Amino acid sequence: MTVKLRTDWPLFSATLLILAFGLVMVYSASSVVAEVMHGKESWSYAAKQLGFALAGVAVMLFLKRLDYARLQHPLWIWLPVGVVFVLLGAVIFADPVAHRWFRFAGVQFQPSELAKPAIIVFLAWFVSRRENKEFDRYTLLPAAVVVGGITGLIAWGDLGTAAILLVPAAVVFFVAGIERKYFYLTLLLGFALTIFFLVQKPYRLFRVMAYAGITEQTIHNTSYLKWIEPHLAASKAARDADHQPRQARIASGSGGITGVGLGRSGQKLGFLPEAHTDFIYAVIAEETGLFGAVLLIVGYLVVFWRGFRLYWLAPDFFGRYLALGCVSLIAAQALFNMSMAISLLPTKGIPLPLVSYGGSALLCTLATFGLLMSVSERAAE
Repeated sequence: MTVKLRTDWPLFSATLLILAFGLVMVYSASSVVAEVMHGKESWSYAAKQLGFALAGVAVMLFLKRLDYARLQHPLWIWLPVGVVFVLLGAVIFADPVAHRWFRFAGVQFQPSELAKPAIIVFLAWFVSRRENKEFDRYTLLPAAVVVGGITGLIAWGDLGTAAILLVPAAVVFFVAGIERKYFYLTLLLGFALTIFFLVQKPYRLFRVMAYAGITEQTIHNTSYLKWIEPHLAASKAARDADHQPRQARIASGSGGITGVGLGRSGQKLGFLPEAHTDFIYAVIAEETGLFGAVLLIVGYLVVFWRGFRLYWLAPDFFGRYLALGCVSLIAAQALFNMSMAISLLPTKGIPLPLVSYGGSALLCTLATFGLLMSVSERAAE
């Protein structure tokens, strides 16, 4: 089999173009927030994002040139998984309110982002070692412990990220040929745990209810929903759960075909919370219009095309499932974020890959792209 060691320019170019576009949009969406609401320079958030982008590109280029086959050593499988378990357990106590971030010297680190590339490498290694073998309940137990343990710890503070992590796991195991009864049983278990975590924190439940059109007034006037009122009163975060998606819809619809122009978004002026993070796609739609929003989608489609084709072109099973896991994760994040911004899905804190503000997310996303490019450089022609 012919093996190439050369850059996949469509994938590499699309990645850098999306990243550059994201930096521009972070500046545009965050400048007013930084200056007016936090008393900082208008470029402060964009400068931080640029610093993380440069560090992330360095990580991506290192992983791009690294032979991914080296990652099959047990040390590079279990060490990251162990570190992730420790960090996820520690952050529950370090951040007793949100259970998401370590904070030190003005910098925040979100260990759930580190879990994404770690669990993808683990899944590719686990499945490739059992290729052409039966996936019964005994062989699946180690994977269930690792994936279930990590996603369970993440879900305690961040249900959306936990759900996104399950997507590459489901895709990899489904393609690898897991017995369908175990697959559907796992889906059923995941659904039950999702209900549990929704009820665990009331604001999650209220976001889903807001998505379904159930307002505070509806709860007050409906007898069989009155049991929710005490939880509503106790949760300040649940107030007006429809505010963010409503403002995002206004932003998305205001851009028209060509947009109102870069820097001219009206919704980012305090109306749309998290305009430079989770809801940046709404600002993109407002400022660049349908043209810019569709162009960004085209960029992601190039990434998906170049990534999914590696399942057939990678020279070994580990490479196939590594590429499949990486591109499934990126696709799930992008699709969920954009769908949330236009109210096709309930509100949840999922960053838009390479675009949303956030150092941890950007670094780990670029690391994921580096793994994908490592497989691409060594794929069969």
